[in-house]
Parts: sequence; C-alpha cells; structure tokens
Amino acid sequence: MPAPYLLIVGPEVETRQRLADILAGAPYEVVQCRGDQLAADLAARTPDLLVILEETGAVEPLIRGLKNEAATWNLPIIVAFTEFSETAAAWALEVGADEFLLPPFDPQGVLARVAVVLRLQHDRRLLLASHEEFSRIFQETGHPLFFCDRWGSECRLNPALRRLLGYPGKHETPVPLEELLYAPEDQERLRRVLSQPGEAQHVKLHLVNRQGQPVTVLINDLALKDRPEDVVSFQVKPVGSPSPLKRALQGLVEHLLPSARDYLALMQMTPLLGGRYEKIKKLGQGNFGEVWLVVDTEATGSERRYVAKIPFLRAANAKFRKEAAICQKLDPHPGVACLMGTLEDDGKLIIIQEYVEGKTLGDLLDQELPRPLVERIILQLIEVVAHAHQNRIMHRDIKPNNIIIQPNGNLKLLDFGAAKMLGEKEISATMVGSRPFMAPEQIMGQSERRSDIWAIGVLMYLLYTGELPFYSEVEKLLIDQILEQEPVPPREENPEIPPALEAIILRCLKKKVEERYPSAVALRDDLLRQFPHYGTQTGRWPWIH
Repeated sequence: MPAPYLLIVGPEVETRQRLADILAGAPYEVVQCRGDQLAADLAARTPDLLVILEETGAVEPLIRGLKNEAATWNLPIIVAFTEFSETAAAWALEVGADEFLLPPFDPQGVLARVAVVLRLQHDRRLLLASHEEFSRIFQETGHPLFFCDRWGSECRLNPALRRLLGYPGKHETPVPLEELLYAPEDQERLRRVLSQPGEAQHVKLHLVNRQGQPVTVLINDLALKDRPEDVVSFQVKPVGSPSPLKRALQGLVEHLLPSARDYLALMQMTPLLGGRYEKIKKLGQGNFGEVWLVVDTEATGSERRYVAKIPFLRAANAKFRKEAAICQKLDPHPGVACLMGTLEDDGKLIIIQEYVEGKTLGDLLDQELPRPLVERIILQLIEVVAHAHQNRIMHRDIKPNNIIIQPNGNLKLLDFGAAKMLGEKEISATMVGSRPFMAPEQIMGQSERRSDIWAIGVLMYLLYTGELPFYSEVEKLLIDQILEQEPVPPREENPEIPPALEAIILRCLKKKVEERYPSAVALRDDLLRQFPHYGTQTGRWPWIH
C-alpha cells in the first residue's frame, strides 16, 4: 500500500518546513506548496490530507471553496495556526476542517492528530467501496450486516453479526424477524424503516442475543444500487461505550494482529447521548463546550436532526442550565431555535435544540444583497431582539455568524450562551461578546440591554455600507476606536441611504447608553414610524432559483 500523500500549503516557508520535518518521521509522502500553487497541485494529484497554514486570513473562504468542489468536497483538512485564535479555530471547524494544530507543534501531538484524521478517512472510503461489492463483503467483512425482504418476514445475518449476537450456524440460515428483534416497538420501528427504502440512517433497534438479552444497535440502510427492489440491506453498529479492558484489547489486537478485522469490528462501539442521540458532525466549539449535529435514533421520519450543546466539564452544567432556561422562556418565537429538551450524559447537562438549515449572515456578506433582503434581515433581527428584551433577556453576542437565514427567508438568532436574564440589576458586570460588535460599556464589563442596540447598529451599518463602523486587526486599536472615535457617517460610504435611516443607525451607535434607544422595541417602533413599509418588499434569496 502506498504511503499517504500529505500536501502542506501556506506562504511561510519556515512553518511549512517545521511541519514537513515532523511528518517526515512517519511513513508519509509530504509535499509543500504556496497558496497560489494549490489549484495546480490539486489538479495534478489529490492528496490524502491537506494541511493549511493559517497565516493569510483566507482559510475560511479557501475551505468553503474546497468543500463546494466535486473533486475535493471529501478531502480531509487540518488547519495549522501560527497563533491560537478561538474564533478562527471555531470558524475553521464550522466550515469543514476536520482538525487543527497549535504551535509550537509538538511532534507527538501532530503525528497523533494526523493519524486519527487519516484513519477516519480510510474508514469512510472502505464503507463507500463496500457499496460496490456487497455480496462478497457481506460474507467476508468484519462489520455486522444483515438483509431482509421488504416485508420483514425473515432476515439473513452475516457471520460478524451472528458472532455479535452469539447465534450458531452459517449466514445462509434465515432468522425470523420476531426472533431477531427484542420488543414490539423495535418491530414497529423496523417496519417503518422498510417502508422508506434507502432513507433509513442512524435508527436504533434492540436485537436479541442468544441469551435472550437486548443488544442495542444502530442500523443504516446501505441503499445498494444493484440490489433487487424487494431486498433491504443494513449495516449494524453496536451502541455503547467500550470498557477499559475492551479498549486495551483492541489496541493489542491492532498491534499484534492487524488482519483480525472481525474481532476489531465487534469491539467498535457507537456512543449515544442520553442513549438516544448519535453525534454526526461537529459544528463548532467555544470556551465552555462544543456544538454537534445529532440524529434522533428513535425517530424514523424526515425531521430527525437536532443540535446538541455539550459542556466540556460538569462544572459548566449551571451555565448550560441557565441557557436552556433562557431558550425556554423565549420559546415559541419564529426567530429563536426551539428548545427540544435537556438530558444528562456522563454527568453533563446537554441542550437539544432545533437544527436550523440555511446560511449564516457571515456567509452572505461576500455578496451584494438586494435592498429588500437587507430590510427583511434587519427587521427580523430587531423583532427577535425586541422579543428577548420584552422578556428581560439581553443576548450580548449579536454578530453575523450567530444569525442564520433559512432558505424560506426566515431569520433565526442563535447562541444564547452569552445571554443573561435581567433581574433586579439592569447591568451585567461581565465582559462577553465579539469585539467588533461590542458596545463601549460592554468592553468595560458593564453590558446591558442597550448593548444589543449597539450591535444591531453595527450590523445595520455593515449591511448598508459593506464596512464595519470600527475595525482594526490590532485589538487595542479596535478598542480605542470603539471607546473614543465617532463612526464615519453611513451616507459618506453609501449616499443612497435615506437621511432618516442614517440618523437611526447613528443613534444605535451613540457612545453614551442613555442616548441610544432604550430597547429593541423602541428601535423597531421608530424604524417603522419613519419607514412604514420597511421590510415588507419582496426579494429573492440568492440561493433560491
């Protein structure tokens, strides 16, 4: 088998060489190139792994471009940061990076992360290849599989699944459906799956082992293109967390008997959050936890995807419980992601929310949006913040990446993790938020409801002019601008802005909080008084044809 081909891209020769020297210690073929050479190198030969150096500030659009190309959408990507930035790392993972590396690039850590990403990619390729040769692999693979007829009258199990369940006999011997499944609800769930050919993925069932005990598994319809219409074939993934003994045994088998695929497959376990939700894709992470796209394995319909917010440590449970309470207080509202519930897993409080499809406002800022769309976005944002303010909740982190525009044009404001419920005190003595959108008092650790008004004003300025009112790559200079400088009047950037609208934007950006609108409700009322038809004009969303 040829050595994996790794391509390192970036402008800084010294950092490229440092990583290349580390990777040269493993059986990899390592090649370096500059950013302007990447397209030619990818056209000549597709690497097994791409390492991008985060030195140009162009990592996010580069990853998006690669993920949108048919030839590179499935290419594993690791981003290497010369300096750690939590925001940059989160954005890189959100747009499709598989992993990131941090300086000083410890050789053991770099090699371990690269090896894990390559192994996951190898497993994905094996599964895709199995679709082409199912009849042979059904008999020979170490992965548990079964197939049955469309009516579910009987099932045939491959040897790996028979071993998992402790069944004697060869795979040619059919097993009646009622003997394979543990409970009536499992039989009903499988029958629903069989009625939806090719659509069932990540569905939980309880099978019966030889001792009559339930074995929890997930099934995935392999949807093979050459199989008969009345035959359904499934891959089976055992559910649970392997014991320390099994993990140690797996490592021993991998080291001493790399060809023993059957035994390794039976030790692979899929953990479920709360025994129900399977993690599918990491969407991002912050200081206190990470966000995952999950699938409800106990559902079989089309609406099965949700978002799970998982704390890193149990100590963050109280913070997550407060966020869940805020979401529950704001529900229902079309501009807020629905709270589906909370659960405990390994002592951690996990929030399960509606999964919102669409594009972030940050994704849309690289194109010119028609004015009707800009108005709809602004008005909907003000409406949802007004709803929060009426419920005595301030968001404190309004920014483009926390705003999702759905395909139907509806807006949702996400991430109430930094939000706060106001009680007797109207001011929060905590500095949270994203710098370019933070009000002066927020920088000083004294955020309040009118800090959200400032953030809305920044977004309005940005959407109408294409520029931020305050910006610098140097954080201290940015803070000084926010605290001391007045913004350039929006009409100097875009003369088409009506004077009354400019006045509204500039009032939102007043340094003194008492000179701003007292709440989003007041802002909305003034905007609609000045412009009664604001946000009501029709406009096509750019990605709807």
